[in-house]
Amino acid sequence: MYTSIEEAKDKHNAVACLIYASTTAHMKLVTDALGLGLHTLCVKPIAASQDEFKAILKAHKANPDLVLVQGQNKRWNPAASRMRDWLREPHGIGEMIGGECRFWIRQNLWTGPNSRQPDAFVEGLFFHAGSSHQLDQLVAAKELPRYVTARVHTRTDEELGQTGVWGTAGGQALMEFANGATVSYTGTRASHANPFGWSGSWTFHGEKADIRRDGGHLQLFRKGECVEDVQLQDLHAGLVEDDRIQFDAFADAITDGKDRDWIHESTLSTWVLMESLNVSAREGSRVDVTAFKKKLMG
Repeated sequence: MYTSIEEAKDKHNAVACLIYASTTAHMKLVTDALGLGLHTLCVKPIAASQDEFKAILKAHKANPDLVLVQGQNKRWNPAASRMRDWLREPHGIGEMIGGECRFWIRQNLWTGPNSRQPDAFVEGLFFHAGSSHQLDQLVAAKELPRYVTARVHTRTDEELGQTGVWGTAGGQALMEFANGATVSYTGTRASHANPFGWSGSWTFHGEKADIRRDGGHLQLFRKGECVEDVQLQDLHAGLVEDDRIQFDAFADAITDGKDRDWIHESTLSTWVLMESLNVSAREGSRVDVTAFKKKLMG
């Protein structure tokens, strides 16, 4: 155990840093790691505000050869990978024309007696944390939408540790892509789910086929018939396998550059999407994501 990343690096011949800590500590830990020349993976959300995100971008620009990843372990499991394959590859649905994602979790924000996790207190952390795994899978497959419109739920629930802080309980969004396709999203921390504590469902409609997914059960429909029906690993107990696959991908990006640009660009773009949803919900506006990303990233 060490008191800082610098102290740890002095004791080990490390080339990379994995950051799994409280959300409110992420920005400093990420900038410290980049400043020490370490490839860095930080579990979502990599930042809790636009100012923190800009500080991380500044640190990375000073060390552009380092791999910087916002950790999103759910994009790597077999179920998510198959959905991404069907969304991206020619044998899948073809051009996407619409879709939806529904996410529900009965998430207890208490960490112990008289103690809540930061998700209960930091504004906007539903979109940055609660919903990010599902929407990261969309960004990984289809990149960023062109426009977003979003709203958030306000809820105080003592049993779940929900404090009524803006943007922490749930939300809904409409995402419009450059080709005119729209994907809707709705999610909450206050519902019920499977034995793992959370779940999600997707449907996607394409010019050639359609997808239906509930957790690890995926079906591909073409011309009115189910042409593929598979049951794949979705949530792994304790998320151990999910993180193992993610760490392997991170290591491959470092050692041989495999998928390096995609991992870096898409995981940071997920943060941009989540923040654009918060901006839309706060302002009651339709946000131009392309313009917002350009302004945010400089």
